[in-house]
Amino acid sequence: MKITSQELELQLQRVRQLESNVTFQFSMIAKLMDNNALKLLEDTPLTLTTYRLMRTVETFEAISIADLGRHMVTDNAQISRAAKDLASKDLVTFRGDPTNKRRKLVSLSIQGKTLMDDLTPRFKTRREGVEACLGEQVIADLHVSFAKLVQYFSD
Repeated sequence: MKITSQELELQLQRVRQLESNVTFQFSMIAKLMDNNALKLLEDTPLTLTTYRLMRTVETFEAISIADLGRHMVTDNAQISRAAKDLASKDLVTFRGDPTNKRRKLVSLSIQGKTLMDDLTPRFKTRREGVEACLGEQVIADLHVSFAKLVQYFSD
């Protein structure tokens, strides 16, 4: 079947319409980044959610499920399931919170720390590639823009 120039022009117009929609662009870029991250995790027992959970735990050293949910903007039940899955793989541990007897804190186990040490260079290379692609000024502007978007969508 041949495509006419009129049909091709209509398709091009539709693509331009999508590409001019900034929220569509954000969604598409987020999906591309997720797919790229999944490739970096292929040889590990981690999903994207469990990797992000472990990265957040690594950053804070010990953190509650509720705080993980807030930082990851994810439902506490999903965070709890992911943390239990990681604990079953000996990648995180749970311990009591000395300031609140009802809360448990999540920490990386020795195996979890080793895995994150192995993954750090992969994600560092990815981050450096993005930074080189965009440049310092665009990155600085993005941080300002992201802060504004977080405020906008948090209201």
